[in-house]
Order: sequence, then structure tokens, then C-alpha cells
Amino acid sequence: MTITEQSRAVGKKGIPREGEGGFSQCWYPVALSSEIEKGGLSGKDFLDGRVVVYRGEDGQARVHSAYCRHLGADLSVGDVCGNDVRCPFHHWQYGPDGMCTKIPAGVERIPSQARLFTFPAAESMGLIWAFNGTEPLYDPPAFPTYPAEDLVFRAHETRRWRVDPYMLLTNSMDFQHLRELHGMKIEYDPADIVIDGFQYEYQVDGELPNFGMLCQHVRCFGNNAITLTMTRDDGSRVLGAFGGTPIGNGSRGFNVAATLKGSGSADDEQRVDQILGMSEALITQLQDEDAPIMDTIRFREDVLIEADRALGKFFRYVRDFPRAHPGDGLIN
Repeated sequence: MTITEQSRAVGKKGIPREGEGGFSQCWYPVALSSEIEKGGLSGKDFLDGRVVVYRGEDGQARVHSAYCRHLGADLSVGDVCGNDVRCPFHHWQYGPDGMCTKIPAGVERIPSQARLFTFPAAESMGLIWAFNGTEPLYDPPAFPTYPAEDLVFRAHETRRWRVDPYMLLTNSMDFQHLRELHGMKIEYDPADIVIDGFQYEYQVDGELPNFGMLCQHVRCFGNNAITLTMTRDDGSRVLGAFGGTPIGNGSRGFNVAATLKGSGSADDEQRVDQILGMSEALITQLQDEDAPIMDTIRFREDVLIEADRALGKFFRYVRDFPRAHPGDGLIN
């Protein structure tokens, strides 16, 4: 089948929006690690509903469906008791596994239905992630090569996007777009892209405006998170990451800047801060250039050309990605 024939087939089938037939089974960023202190909690929009993110006395971050199984009060305006989250209305408590552990009014037996949906949760790169499923299909996103303890992270929540998270990752496989919109000088053979289960990766040399020559390793996790591990021609390591989470008719984004830890000297710490600033500036620049397009695009897979071979591979990867909605009825 030629690229033109593929484009006609792709255009007819298309990729359904997140929420149609469930949501992609990915690790989604829901909060900054620094935002949820021990004994703290926060409510977050998630998929087509809401979750409560909290940290118990054991220091572990957890993510539950947000609404009490009694009368539907939002648990994020409650409080944390030990490793439980307590409803503000009638003080029902829910444990780490989501089961109700206490009803102050007194019952002979706590109803088995008094259970929240508990999303598998993990912390990585300064973010709290929740997996959309009962069991994770792959490891949480993280920078390859360097162990987390060797890195310093600077994470923050960015803007709301009007598109699904996977659209923001098309950058990674849309080499026409990288050259024309962002001015990158790169040459790459799409055949070298390695897709392994629920992630894909490749390495490319190139030149970025205002950034210089670099060797870049790209790894994408699921269809919503990406890490960039860049080595500049001066030898400095500049790491960046993005993760997107479906909410409503769009998505919420998180950016992460990272680099290797310094020695602790004033000069070295200044250098680390400069590299983190460089990573933040690069990611922000790329997103600012993309924003007018993503805010107005009426996405369709229409006429693909030979230069879109990598992009076509990405669209097939997204279309085939498993979907589920195990929290349906509890988070919404």
C-alpha cells in the first residue's frame, strides 16, 4: 500500500477523541510532588471526572476517586487521618486501597460497596502520576540512562490545551513540523524508530535555533508523555519532559526540566540553575510556537505524503493503544 492509499484509509477511520470508548491506559500526571505535603490533599480534574490526591503519614502519594460513596461529598475538602482520607460531611474514612475503614454513625458491618476507585500511583520526575487501569501496563515515565537520585528536577504545571495529549506528542514524530515550524536542522530515517510495547524511542543529531548542536534521545511513554535527553556540543546534559492528562474536552500539561546534580559548590550550583533554565526556555519556546495551531486545529488525518511516514506510524500506534474507564461512575 502506498502512502497515499494509507492516508485515505487513515482519514476514513481516524482516531477517536479521548473518552470515546474509554481513555488511553497511560500514566497521567495529576499533581506536582511538592504540592502534596504529608497530611495534605487536593482535588484534581481527571479524565471525565475528579480525583483526590493525598499523602498519608507514611509519605506515600495516593489517588482515589473524589466522591464519597455515602452522598457524594468531594473528599478533597475533607482531611487526612493517618493513611486514610476522611469525608468532610459525615466523616466516613477510606484507606489506601479505597475501602471504607470507618463510619462514625456506627454500623454492624461496613457495606462492601463503600469503596472508592483507587488508581495505581507513582512519583517520578517531581510529579505524581496515576495510571488509568487496575494494573499498570508499563513503568511510570522517567528519564533513561540516569538514575533519579543523580538528577535535579524542576517541575511545573503549564497551560490547558484544547486537544488530547497525544496531539501534543505528534511533535516527536512529525519531522516536517520540526523543520518548518521550529527551524530544527535534522535528518532522520523513520525506520530507526523503535516501538516496544507501550513506548517508542529514537536518537537524532541536529541543530536547534538559539540552542546549538546536540545529540538528542527521545523516549515516549504511552501516548501522552515524552522525555528528551540532550547532550550539547559543550558536553552539558539538558533534560526535559512533558506529560499531558485528558480533562473535559482537552488536556492539562506538565513540564519538567532536569539535569545532573552539581557538586554543591556555588559555581556548580549556578551552572545547574542555568541548565535548568535553558531546558525550561526550550520547552516553553516549542510550546508557544505550537499553541496557536493546537488552539485552532480541527484535526483530521487526511492526505499524508511520503515525508509523513513517521507520523503515520505514530497515528497507528495511538489508534491501537488500549483504552479503558475503570473509574467510570465513581470519578464522575
